[in-house]
Amino acid sequence: MSTLPADFTHLHVHSHYTLLGGAPAPEALVERARADGLTSLALADGNALFGVVAFARACRAANIRPIIGLTAAVAPPPEDMPPDHGAALGRLVLLATGPAGYRSLCRLASLYQTDPDRERRARHGFRWDELREHTAGLIAVSGGRTCWLERYLRAGQPGAASRYVARLGGLYGEGCTLAVGPDLMIGELRAIADEIIALATRFGLHAAAVQPIFCLEPEERPLLRLLAAIDDNCPIDAVESARLPDGGDEATPLVWPDRAAFAGAYAARPELLAAAGQVAALCGEALPDGRPLWPSLDLASPADALRQQAAAGLAQRYGDPAPPDVVARLAHETAVITQFGFAPLFLVVADVVRFARASGIPAGTRGSVANSLAAYCLGITTVDPVAHDLLFERFLNPARRRPPDIDLDFCSRRRDEVLDYVRRTYGMERVALVSTMNTLQPRSAVRETGKAYGLSNETINAL
Repeated sequence: MSTLPADFTHLHVHSHYTLLGGAPAPEALVERARADGLTSLALADGNALFGVVAFARACRAANIRPIIGLTAAVAPPPEDMPPDHGAALGRLVLLATGPAGYRSLCRLASLYQTDPDRERRARHGFRWDELREHTAGLIAVSGGRTCWLERYLRAGQPGAASRYVARLGGLYGEGCTLAVGPDLMIGELRAIADEIIALATRFGLHAAAVQPIFCLEPEERPLLRLLAAIDDNCPIDAVESARLPDGGDEATPLVWPDRAAFAGAYAARPELLAAAGQVAALCGEALPDGRPLWPSLDLASPADALRQQAAAGLAQRYGDPAPPDVVARLAHETAVITQFGFAPLFLVVADVVRFARASGIPAGTRGSVANSLAAYCLGITTVDPVAHDLLFERFLNPARRRPPDIDLDFCSRRRDEVLDYVRRTYGMERVALVSTMNTLQPRSAVRETGKAYGLSNETINAL
């Protein structure tokens, strides 16, 4: 009886952060991996890295090594436009071998997600010259029903398949991997598996057992068509095959496989299972360790600057000399702030608030930062925490090492002036906007599902 090697893992896995394309939450994927005894797992959502932090945290909590990846939608090679191309794009899984690979993934994801012409980008995906610019630290895994390699072979174009593999090998080197799915190991499709293995041998690349995973349970598979219908705002019966991860071929496996069945599919070629583990072993820790990297403030000592600015503000707020209990509290707060290395954060926030107020831009804070006397003395807040008997530890507790949360609000009409100042002062490459992910709540989910199934507004409202 065939069994999976101890180091085997799945290399092409999607979560619901493949927006309107995948079903499971990252945490659910990790729990399934733990239940299956896997020691590592790859996440490769479509054209984005939205889920990698949650995925990595869940993996570490489960003692599973996270492999960070991205599934890129790739235009066909210009020299070999396949006959069934239409509006379809090929899929190419890119896995980070370490921090350099993660940086490459970030640049590719940003290239895709920040394209001002989102419709064009969605139609054409990544160009090959764009991929070529960001290959450092990456392993490419080409496989699955919707990759160009398998399309060429299914269309009877071995020459195009060979040129495609040569192109991949030229970009990604020996780390390039050709995937052989379990559906190719039976029946007439076995000939395609043999061709893929022969191409890997010819070009000195890996051939490995890889199956795309978009669902955890078989009953979730119909969700993929529904999600595509919602994404395209069309009836579920009008979804084009090219929009589905199986290319419209329901025989293509997309559900997390049973261990025994998956191992059994490769009984004749167990080296493919071993190769998957070997590829995973090439992928090391990719994500940064999470420690804050504060901007350079051109100060000999941010801690001293914090104490000096806070002391000046104390005299302005409370007079000179200030009451002894207030002086003692400020000394305590600045000691805690500097102890945990947060002085640069307070100095940056104070600088931004000063700019806004000096420019006549309405600015305010929300939340527990009002509990901080240091923030009050720096001019960040306008609420006197001493007069209102507000507890500093509600804002920054020495028992917890997490950075404090300082929420700033600016006039919406002049917000861009503040952003421009921050970029000019601290560097464009060090400034980013934080995204939020909206999810369908039950009422919206029912409404979108009803629309996809052609229900009338009256029926949907009644539901």
